[in-house]
Formats: sequence, C-alpha cells, structure tokens
Amino acid sequence: MDGVLVDNMKAHTDAWLELFRDRGFEIDMSAFIRKTAGMKAEEVVRLFLGSHISDGEALKISDQKDFLYRVMYRKQLRPLQGLLKFLDSAEKNGISMGVATGSSPENIEFVLGGLGLKRYFKRVVGAAEVQRGKPDPEIYLKVAAELDRSPEHCLVFEDAMSGLEAARRAGMKAIALTTSHSAGDFSGMPGIVHITPDFSSLTPDSVLLHLNGSHDFQSSHSRSK
Repeated sequence: MDGVLVDNMKAHTDAWLELFRDRGFEIDMSAFIRKTAGMKAEEVVRLFLGSHISDGEALKISDQKDFLYRVMYRKQLRPLQGLLKFLDSAEKNGISMGVATGSSPENIEFVLGGLGLKRYFKRVVGAAEVQRGKPDPEIYLKVAAELDRSPEHCLVFEDAMSGLEAARRAGMKAIALTTSHSAGDFSGMPGIVHITPDFSSLTPDSVLLHLNGSHDFQSSHSRSK
C-alpha cells in the first residue's frame, strides 16, 4: 500500500526521524529507509530503541509516529499516477486484487478510506493480522489464500526491497515501483518482471503478460529515455 498506491514513504520516514530525534537519536534518512522498508512498526521501534522495549511501549511509540505521519501527509494524500485508471480497468476485467501491507488499521483506513479505494480490493491484510513482517512471505501467502489463488498465479506490486524479497519467498512474481528506490537498485533481483515509476504505463493485459511470462522483462524508465 505505502509507496505503491500512494507516494508517501518520505512522510513516513520524516515522522519516524522526528520521533527518534525527540528521543535523542539522529538517524540518516537513506540508511533508515534501507533498513526498515516493509517492517512492522513495532519492529522498527525495537531496531532503533532496543529489543527490551515492551509490546505496550512499542505500540504506544508507533501510534505516536502514525499520528504524526497522518498530520504531515493529509494534505498531500493522492493516488499514484495512473492508479485509478488501472484499478477501474482491472475491476472491469474481473481481476481479483488484495492489499498486503505492514501498516496499522488506522493508516490503512487513512489511505484506502481517504481515497475511496476499498471497493477495488477483495481482501486487505495489515500488520495486525500477521506474526512476521516482510521479508517474511506470511502476509502475501495469507492474501493469496484468502483470494483463493496459488502463489504462481499472483503478481505483486512493491516499492521496497524487503517486500520484493517477501514476494520471491512466497513464489510470486513482482513489479517494482521506483517511489522509494531507483530502477538501478532493483537490478539483478530475482522475481522482478517489470520496473516502473507508477501505473500510467500499465494495463491489465500488460500485467497478465508479465505474470504469464509472455512479456520480455523491461523497465518503463529505460523505455522513456
């Protein structure tokens, strides 16, 4: 969801860094993104503040960060370019779609509810419904099972390295979006069938070609040069 349906990862990162700064920690933004993309919020808290943090305290801190993020991003909330057209077309073509996100229920409602996207997705699975965050494949396998689809018949849209690794471990192909990383960062990663900055160049037909292996790997970035 984050970095895929909306380009909001900078707002998430800014909120985390401000929260940690208030606690006396100065953290480099690029290093933070690299280490935490796809992780559950409680995992991020313990990564930087220590494994001794209790479940209750980790939840309290992550709730503070999420509130700050929503305040920061509310006026910027908009779908990624081409997303609505793609979702409309996919829905008309009978493609089953789900969301697998490390976000909290409040942040899921903020994005999906705020943009009116809920109707497109048959199943939404968030951090509260899984034991392990990405790169563990649990969340993708859960969504696939609830959509009654086998992993090899699923295509994942991801912006994060950990999410792409989760898709690979789940046995799913993936399209990488460059909202959080450059196209070059994804070079050589197994399981990626396409790299694109947004949804404007995608159609259900092209996505199915990628899924079925009938489309040579290509990058929207390289085609646009």
